Amino acid sequence: MNNYLKLAQVLLFSTVVAACGGGGDSSSSGSESGGSTGGSGGNSGGSSGGSSSRLVWDAALPTTSFAYYSSPALSADEQTIYVGTAKNVRNASAGNDVMAAYDRNGNVKWQYTLPNAEEVRSSPVVHKGNIYFTVDKRTAEFNKSYRDLVALSSTGNEIWRKRVSEYGSQTGSGLTKVVATGDQIIYTGLDVLVFNADSGDKLFERLCNCSGRQDRFVNGALNNNGELVYYDEGRLLKLNLTTYEVSGEFDDIDTFQGDLVLSSPAVDSNNNVYLGSEAGILYAFNDNLELLWDFRLTSPNVIEPPHIRSSVAIDESRETLYFGTKSNENSEFYALDMNDQSVKWKVSIPGDVYVSPTIGDNGNIYFASETDLLYAYTPTGTLAWQYDLKVNVTWSSPVIDSSGILYIGGLSEADLSSSSATGKVFAIQTDSTGLMTNTWAKIHRDNQNTGVAK
Repeated sequence: MNNYLKLAQVLLFSTVVAACGGGGDSSSSGSESGGSTGGSGGNSGGSSGGSSSRLVWDAALPTTSFAYYSSPALSADEQTIYVGTAKNVRNASAGNDVMAAYDRNGNVKWQYTLPNAEEVRSSPVVHKGNIYFTVDKRTAEFNKSYRDLVALSSTGNEIWRKRVSEYGSQTGSGLTKVVATGDQIIYTGLDVLVFNADSGDKLFERLCNCSGRQDRFVNGALNNNGELVYYDEGRLLKLNLTTYEVSGEFDDIDTFQGDLVLSSPAVDSNNNVYLGSEAGILYAFNDNLELLWDFRLTSPNVIEPPHIRSSVAIDESRETLYFGTKSNENSEFYALDMNDQSVKWKVSIPGDVYVSPTIGDNGNIYFASETDLLYAYTPTGTLAWQYDLKVNVTWSSPVIDSSGILYIGGLSEADLSSSSATGKVFAIQTDSTGLMTNTWAKIHRDNQNTGVAK
């Protein structure tokens, strides 16, 4: 990549955090309730479509922090819900962040307190019964000491911990997640590192050796051929996880125009890859990493909204892509035709949509916004119901178990700058009976957040 583009992207990353989310200094009106941990429901809802009875439980996080970045993951038997905690980078670190495990009644089974006042700026990944996630030791909004990859057992004991980044400067917006497949745990950032899932032994590294650049938050996905696909500042790459050789590359500065990608890739059954960008462009690539098309919300502008930080969910049975936009009071949610890129329907959402949608097995689409509401839309664009969580949701995206219960994390009802402000985890009954199968129905593909095409 030419030096001009590299320099431009560093400058853009330093500026774009003016729109990094978090809902300001306070969330919705009302005092902090602390939630319910026994299934009785500390939040009565009060929403349209008869949804007030949908609350199964809400539970306060076991620390004075938020489920800001972390999308919940379920154990394979769906008996445990995992979620990590962190505050927005505009706030001081909580200093006591955790990875927490809840049972199906909303009780905390265990919590792993980060030993060095780090933050979980990551979604947990459940693989081979273990939980994998990254933690950041943040020192300022744009600075950190390090980033580690942590592996826990199903009982919350640390199995191993490995350093994956010591770049001191980092972008102000975004989050990271590892990909898990077979015996491999793959981390993508400025450097790409692969570890043995059981022992933590390093299997491969591709080092950037670029200490002068900002570290970034990069999410990969595994396609149907078992290749890692990820965006790397103006390039889209495929990495063969057997030979660890680059097996494909799209490198076209004119196409990306210095664009930034904070969303995670989604992969369909034909190995087409979809990812949204800060410039408000949704890109589609085929298996050879050739650009199929791009769908532009407005004239591309990486600094000004609308941005697409929401990752795509795919309903292949209806040939539809779903995603939300971040544009303050002018945010929208889209249903886009996979074939001709026509807008099947879109709705205005009064607040930023960072959340990635989740598709239930009946075709209903679930997502939340930074204005407290959890939405359920039918495949035809009709609002089925909405539920007032009474807390903002930023990056945390929903999972749905086989009983149709949706789990999502959020911020606090209290003033977010208060030292006692505590986020929540919610369990909400949907009209679905599980996640839509045989398609990329949510961020990171499945309820374990593995990021692997099946």
